[in-house]
Amino acid sequence: MTEKKAFLSRYPEDRPLEDDFGLWWVLHTKPNCEKQVAEYLLNRKISYYLPIVRERVRYGNLGRSRIQEHCLFRGYICMALEKTEHRRLYDTKKLVRIINVDNQELFVRELDAVCKAIEAEEQLLVRPGVAPGKRVIILSGPLAGSEGTVVRLKKEKHLGLAVHMFNQTVLVKLDPYTKVEPL
Repeated sequence: MTEKKAFLSRYPEDRPLEDDFGLWWVLHTKPNCEKQVAEYLLNRKISYYLPIVRERVRYGNLGRSRIQEHCLFRGYICMALEKTEHRRLYDTKKLVRIINVDNQELFVRELDAVCKAIEAEEQLLVRPGVAPGKRVIILSGPLAGSEGTVVRLKKEKHLGLAVHMFNQTVLVKLDPYTKVEPL
């Protein structure tokens, strides 16, 4: 049996997102082509970030399950490249458009918070729009330093990590012992 090659959600792997400050762009891809575009960027040594989450999915009547990977922000991939080098992207047929990131500092900060949530292997929910609520900063736990809004869902508190560039909010279940401070 052949083993499936691990997919890189960040290239270069150990490079922080802040290192590409000022170079970030968002690529809007055709439906279900995010991983193919990431592979295209990897082959051309172009820095990118594609948030990938793993979840256990049940199927069949016998309680069988498997781990499934999918993109957190469907249809989008973040790329760091000089504008003069965008011509290197034109020979792929998987792109719809290239979107300029006006506020690079906010974008990197929001992606860092999402990256921390993925690394903490929390269950993530993505909701359209930016969730309203009380702005807080997390002081303890794996999401320490992240800013977001407190949102209640089914009597549980969640931290809403807004990503303004995609107009979406990533919801992370908050541990009741997590220390938060209002902003």
